[in-house]
Amino acid sequence: MIAGHRVRHRYGDAVVVDGVDIAVPARRTVGLVGPNGSGKTTLLRALYGSLQPTEGRIELDGRDLADVPRRDLARAVAVVVQEHSVDLPMRVADLVLLGRLPHQGLSGRPSVHDQEVATDALRQVGALHLATREYAGLSGGEKQRVLIARALAQEAEHLLLDEPTNHLDIRYQHEVLDLVARLPASVVVVLHDLNLAARYCDHVVVLGAGRVVAQGPPDEVLVPEVLEPVYEVQVRRVDHDGDINLVFRKATTTRSSA
Repeated sequence: MIAGHRVRHRYGDAVVVDGVDIAVPARRTVGLVGPNGSGKTTLLRALYGSLQPTEGRIELDGRDLADVPRRDLARAVAVVVQEHSVDLPMRVADLVLLGRLPHQGLSGRPSVHDQEVATDALRQVGALHLATREYAGLSGGEKQRVLIARALAQEAEHLLLDEPTNHLDIRYQHEVLDLVARLPASVVVVLHDLNLAARYCDHVVVLGAGRVVAQGPPDEVLVPEVLEPVYEVQVRRVDHDGDINLVFRKATTTRSSA
C-alpha cells in the first residue's frame, strides 16, 4: 500500500498541497481529480518520491518512503509522468526494456524473460508494431503508449500515472485505462476527464486548492454538489446502464443593467 499522512508541500510561500491523507490499497485504482493548480501532480510526485513534502509522511508498504533503497523503490513503483522534453535516441523496443533494469543482475543484460515481458507490454498497449521504430519519430499518442508499456514492463506492485490519456484518441484512452484498472497492482492516476475517472477508478479523490474536498467511490463523490463549487461549472449527472455520465455547462453570470 502507498499512503500519505498529512502531506503538505509549498513552493516558496505558496502552499500547493495542504494536509492531505490518502491511502491506495492493493489492487485498487485511485483517481486524483481537480482543476488546474489543485495540487494533483505535486501530490503524485510526493507519493513516488520525486519530491520530499514540506510536512507529513509517505509510506510504501508500511515503510517510510525516504528509507526505501532506490533499487527496491524501482522494483516496487513504476511511474508515467507528463513531461517528456527529451526524445531519447533509441528504438522503442530498447526503451521499453529499460523497465526491466531493476530486475536485471550484475551483468545488466536483458534476459530472454526480459525480452518476453517487454514484448508483452508493447502488445498490451497496442504498440507492438512500433517496436523497431525510433522513439523520437513517434507521434504524441504513440509515445504515450510506449511509456506506459515501459512502466508495465517493470512489473511493479504500484503504478502511478500523471495524465496517461494525454495525446491519446478516445479508443486508446479507454483501452489504456481499462488495462491499467485490471492490473494486479495499486494504481494512482491523475485525470482531468471526470467521466474516465468515473468509469475506471474504484476510489476518487477530489482536490481543490491543495486540499481534499471529497473522496470515496465515484458514485458518492462525482456528484454536482461536490463538483460544482470545485470546478465552478454547472454539472448534470446522468446514470445510464450503470455508468456515470457527467455533462458540464459554463456557469452563467448575470449583469446588472445600467
